Amino acid sequence: LVCFGDSITEDKDGYMKILEDKLKKQDIEVINAGLGGDKTPAALTRLRSDVIALNPDAVSIFLGANDAAVGRGKWADEPRVEPEAYENNLLWIIHLCRVAGIKKFSIATPAWQFEGAALANCGGIMPLYCMAAREAADESRCRLVPLDAAFAQEWMKYGNRAVEGMLLTRDGVHMTQTGSELIASTMLEAWKMTERG
Repeated sequence: LVCFGDSITEDKDGYMKILEDKLKKQDIEVINAGLGGDKTPAALTRLRSDVIALNPDAVSIFLGANDAAVGRGKWADEPRVEPEAYENNLLWIIHLCRVAGIKKFSIATPAWQFEGAALANCGGIMPLYCMAAREAADESRCRLVPLDAAFAQEWMKYGNRAVEGMLLTRDGVHMTQTGSELIASTMLEAWKMTERG
């Protein structure tokens, strides 16, 4: 299993550590193909070397936080990756992997919302990217990992009691241990569902 993502995936103490610990009991090798700051346009340029060349049995795609953030607030000097472009890039990632013979995929939505200063900086843009990831999963007929729903439900448990708007992340984007556990458990649950391809 190759996990293709950004810094949330690259974090060796984050959700990847939990996945590795759980899946090694099933003799599944997990390869971390996360890269800090990655966005889907750049991810496409490293797809061949970081995913396809490894000839994996399955690919987990978890990108979108940076796609949503660039071009806004303090990142306004970078070109935007609009939701439609993000969706199309996800479709190209799946297509190119399928052409190379890979058959099993999942697309994880972004984690519903930024928190704290990142939310103030980017606003409530993330749901558009969550919906785009859902559309890409539907169109490509691959497994959806509904992190948006999982994170929204977790937030609803706490209401307005979250301190300074920081509940599941350390800095508004990168996960706490609780956030990492939520990602890993949601992925594992989604992967157990009836396979769609």
